[in-house]
Amino acid sequence: MHKQQTASSCVGEALETLQTWMQSSDYAGYEPYDMLNSPYLKGRWARRQPLATLMIQSGKHFGMGLRRLFRVPASKNPKTIGLVMSAYCDLASCRQESDSEARYLKLELQRLRSPHEQYFCWGYDWDYVALRGTKLTAFSPNCIATYFCANALLDMAAVFGDLEAVAMAKSAGQFLVQRLNRSVDTKEQICFSYSPNDHTRIYNNSGLAGALLARLADGGQQTEYLTLARRSMRYLADQQRPDGSWTYGAGRVQNWIDGFHTGYNLCALLEYRRATGDASFDPNIDCGYEFYKRSFFREDGAPKYFNDRVYPIDIHSCAQAILTFCAFCDRDPEAFALAQRTAHWTIQNMRSPEGYFFYQHHRLRTDRTPYMRWGQAWMFRALARLQAFLASEGGNRTYSAGVSAAVNAHSA
Repeated sequence: MHKQQTASSCVGEALETLQTWMQSSDYAGYEPYDMLNSPYLKGRWARRQPLATLMIQSGKHFGMGLRRLFRVPASKNPKTIGLVMSAYCDLASCRQESDSEARYLKLELQRLRSPHEQYFCWGYDWDYVALRGTKLTAFSPNCIATYFCANALLDMAAVFGDLEAVAMAKSAGQFLVQRLNRSVDTKEQICFSYSPNDHTRIYNNSGLAGALLARLADGGQQTEYLTLARRSMRYLADQQRPDGSWTYGAGRVQNWIDGFHTGYNLCALLEYRRATGDASFDPNIDCGYEFYKRSFFREDGAPKYFNDRVYPIDIHSCAQAILTFCAFCDRDPEAFALAQRTAHWTIQNMRSPEGYFFYQHHRLRTDRTPYMRWGQAWMFRALARLQAFLASEGGNRTYSAGVSAAVNAHSA
């Protein structure tokens, strides 16, 4: 019991200082890909290759110094807001926490929604130009940002009984169904695109879309969503390799295997399982989880970015590892201890005296850039989830019940 209290105290202190640090800037900050937000890079010439990629990659490698030089402003990312909202819902489930901050964040999601779209959906707060030609303007909607924002709204509905949050999440579900392309579309399988402007086959992206639709299916009341969710899970499961791994996607340049996207895939399959009760993909879950445990961690709990090398150790990998192990607490008796081990390593090695978390730890140096979405929001989300599990001594805490059931239970 004393050991549990010590762990809870350590996580709680890290949570409180991080919360204070994030709130001091009203959740606005910088991101690895935000260099084109510079007022000096607003012309069309700055979106041409190879200059656009050169600037974006330079921003990733030279941190705050280059951003200060180019006067890149701090800005607010919708996915940051979604992650923080889910964190507050976890904290409310394990301690007296009012809904005031969650309600404020809901208003921010309304304000930051993608413009000119019929349905609620969200994107990132920077212009992005890919090396192979894909261009996305700031706040253009994408599947990943929309998933995390809509999922947070469903968390809010489950914890606080907020009907407006339900309506916003349902609208986001319509965005997935009506606006995303179907890069694969057969009787048994479906792969949702990343945005309305592409036909990519990115496995975690489509899997998370299916997980959200399963949650919105409301215990089977929405049969269309349930069918789409199952088909997306079938596609995800069929892309799994015999050793349990997934590459990032189906493209020729998407054949790497990394830890946090593997965690996304596993959590998507688990969310579908818990929302629907469908055990069809349990062998994929078990095989993928065993690969994840044996391939992405050092003995001290530090997560590796890729399966075949240690460095860089990325804060995003740390956060997703904590969340993934928490998600498996009801399936693996070791998972709770593994979540705590990774959290302890991260707090000891990736945390600043001010309470924020560093970007990456390399063999000979540490990149201390405090990226808001990529690092702080993810760690706040992960530590809040772990704190909720510590409060229940490792008990499973999920919000996968049908939308109507969650709201009705809260209002009863």
